[in-house]
Amino acid sequence: MNRVFNLQLLLSFLLLSGCGCPYRYQPNNDPPPLPTFQVPEKIKIALVLGSGGVRGMVHVGILEEFEQAGINFDLIVGCSAGSIVGALYADNPDACKIRNAMKGLRRNSILDINLWQCRFGLSQGGALNSLLKRCLEARTFDQLKIPLVVVATDLNSGELVPIGSGDVIKAVRASCAIPLIFVPVEMHGRTLVDGGVVNPVPVCVARDLGADLIICVDLRELLNHTFPSNLFGVAARSTEIAFLWQSEACCQGADVVIRPTLCDIGTFDASKLTMLYEAGRAAARAAIPHIQELIAERSLNVPTTRCRIKEAHLTPYDPN
Repeated sequence: MNRVFNLQLLLSFLLLSGCGCPYRYQPNNDPPPLPTFQVPEKIKIALVLGSGGVRGMVHVGILEEFEQAGINFDLIVGCSAGSIVGALYADNPDACKIRNAMKGLRRNSILDINLWQCRFGLSQGGALNSLLKRCLEARTFDQLKIPLVVVATDLNSGELVPIGSGDVIKAVRASCAIPLIFVPVEMHGRTLVDGGVVNPVPVCVARDLGADLIICVDLRELLNHTFPSNLFGVAARSTEIAFLWQSEACCQGADVVIRPTLCDIGTFDASKLTMLYEAGRAAARAAIPHIQELIAERSLNVPTTRCRIKEAHLTPYDPN
């Protein structure tokens, strides 16, 4: 009985402390058009990195194997954790350096909870912002070595918002703004949350930019074998099933879908980074022969004599 009372007291305290936050978001029903951004005139190979919290370490292992196989990318599209790894790699295409930088990653490296200002999220995103500032040399998209587009969700309209210009750190924070955990991020006249709310594996962005070959990495977890025993378990498993189907639909249109075998790894469980990294390497090694066949079939390994750049513009993906 005391535990129930203490829990109710804690929840009441959190609600009251959150109400003390003076900030208010103002929804914009008529936001300005998204800015244009630069991409290669011919996008031979695009890599799409999906969401998944700390499971994003899988992306690092995959990138390292691609490097060793000599597979390069003209475009990276990232969502949530995929936007973090995508930005780091686009900034400095060296997977080994990213792996070393992430070795000491801990939960508090990306998650700093502030119970006094939790009206819109448990974390204001300060720790994640500091981490990105330390690890990224580029401050804007046009300073990156590889073109990058990240996706977020417009909290007002429900649209998927592709971002390829402006402040790269703010864009990555918006793509990673998991509802309840992080506060929304205001950018380009919109209030944005995690892109995975709409599309955890945004293959559609690479497709609409005209990529010849699209490789995507889906970090969805397999359903575990423990059947739910109460209403909370039923709700949680139903959410997992919905996410599985959502990821499957989002991967449609990719030429190669890489799905490492993952199960029971929490969004912020940083205790299994080495295992995740090795799972990524194994999944990449299995996929590389097929990728190399597709590259040869489509003559995508022929060097381009001159890399021409074009201005690209994507409108938000409307759910209606």
